[in-house]
Amino acid sequence: MASALRQKFFTTKARRKDTTFLSALCVFVVQAKTGGLFSATCTRVIRCLPHQWLAHFARFLVYQWRQGFTVLLMTSLVWLFSAWAIAQSPPDAQPGVPVIFDGQTVLVVRDPFLSSSLEQRAERISANLLNLAENNAIGLDTLRTSEAENATLIHAEDLLLTTVSDRDAKLAGQNRQTLAKEYLESIRRVVGEYREQRSLSAITRSVVIAVLSTIALIVGWIILSNLATRLYRWLDQQRNQRIPSVRIQNLELISSNQLSDILLGLTGFVRVFLNLTLLYIYLSFIFGLFPQTRVFSHTMSGHLKNALNASLTAVLNYIPNLVAIGLIIAFAYFCLRFLRLIFTGISRQVFSIPGFYPEWAEPTYRLLTYLVFALSAAIIFPYLPGSSSPSFQAVSLFLGALVSLGATAAVSNIVAGFILVYTRAFRVGDRVSIADAVGIVEEKMLLVTRIRTFENVLVTIPNASLLNSNITNYSALLRDSQAPLMLPATISLGYEVPWRKVHETLIAAALATPDVLSDPPPFVLQTALNDFYISYELKVFICKPEDTPLICSALHQNIQDKCNQAGIEICSPHYSALRDGNHSTIPAQYLPKDYQAPGFHVQ
Repeated sequence: MASALRQKFFTTKARRKDTTFLSALCVFVVQAKTGGLFSATCTRVIRCLPHQWLAHFARFLVYQWRQGFTVLLMTSLVWLFSAWAIAQSPPDAQPGVPVIFDGQTVLVVRDPFLSSSLEQRAERISANLLNLAENNAIGLDTLRTSEAENATLIHAEDLLLTTVSDRDAKLAGQNRQTLAKEYLESIRRVVGEYREQRSLSAITRSVVIAVLSTIALIVGWIILSNLATRLYRWLDQQRNQRIPSVRIQNLELISSNQLSDILLGLTGFVRVFLNLTLLYIYLSFIFGLFPQTRVFSHTMSGHLKNALNASLTAVLNYIPNLVAIGLIIAFAYFCLRFLRLIFTGISRQVFSIPGFYPEWAEPTYRLLTYLVFALSAAIIFPYLPGSSSPSFQAVSLFLGALVSLGATAAVSNIVAGFILVYTRAFRVGDRVSIADAVGIVEEKMLLVTRIRTFENVLVTIPNASLLNSNITNYSALLRDSQAPLMLPATISLGYEVPWRKVHETLIAAALATPDVLSDPPPFVLQTALNDFYISYELKVFICKPEDTPLICSALHQNIQDKCNQAGIEICSPHYSALRDGNHSTIPAQYLPKDYQAPGFHVQ
């Protein structure tokens, strides 16, 4: 069986493909023949052993030896038959020098054959073919092959074109007569085409086609010009109508007029590109009509084909990078969606994290968004085209250094803005006092904070300056702890006015003021006993810090009214001590009807 299989294998053309099958089959046969005899012998020996455990151990050793022998035998047979099949396979065709005639490859020279080099033999064959093609007296039906000693001659009448030797056939991996027949048919075809393309009828037909192509080119240019003119007119009419401005919230990035001008410029560029494309196709086609200029057509077509192939190859090779970039962007997108869901729940107090305040949710989400963008850009960067080129890296380093040097203040403001958020210094809507600015926080931005004063003046303060300034917040305790804001009002009165009466009057004035709380109740402090007067400070509680100026004004009005009603004269103590004979400063409607100005004191 093994000999029959070996004979069948040797007679098969595809020896290399059947090597693995034959090796495996031979291993099976050998194992079947030797393995059975070996197993029978070992079984008889094992049965004679005196102890059961010794028999089990012997069976284990025999099994392991048989497995190792099988693997070794199989590996050796596979290696031997593979080497034999490669040695018996016919040699591959060797590369050579092509014989080019009229822009076409006629045959390939692989042996110099009485020439100094392959190139010289190829040039001699090309010259012979040119002589045959130019000599119309020699018909194509005279092309023949003739056998010589160890060579086949290809000729037309007495004109020898080329010779096919045994070495040519061996290097080509074919039979000599078969190779000579292929060369003969190729020569007949290219010489026939050469003569046909240079005939009078072919030249006349090419001239007519060239004229028609020129007319078609002119018509195409006219059509493109008319279409471009109409498109120009339509785009100009759509200014501020169908062409909107490009905005980000209230910031106008590109106006409608600017966008219209951009579209007009883009239309002009497309028009010029299409005109040049038509001209390129026209020239390539016209040059290809005539044999004398066909080389220019092939060159132009080759350049275009190479450019398209290079572009298509680059696009196809870049598809895995595009897929990787898409996956990274998709992962970053879903990460942001997940983070948005989490921090929206925190800001709406759907759930809470101990030690994490709801107002931190939005800035933390923005900070993590920047971090996700930065990490995604860093991961995507190696997948960008040209990212590994030294010029691209140099430009990236230059831009990075430029941004680092020029954005120092901006970065400090951004960092200060986030620090202010996490220190909970203030929130939008709080009444604060920062340096000389007192007002309501109107807007907290990445770089600056805007404060609207009570005079409706918008003050813009850089975040870095805020970080280095004392910030007084009048709304924080009211918002966080429901503790009302304490508002002071100071008044100075002479010693002749009883202080208990002053306390009652000031408290009554406080309770008569709108937006002043009765719980906790207002109270009065005597802050100083001066030479001529006593300083009283009224403390009231309010829940509207943003209306502080209006509440203070109303409180001062009520203090004046209540003091006048109680007969308490509010004036300078120095004036009261030196005003002998002068009228009281209390308005007349609050004075008794029998009031008279005091006289002068003479001592």
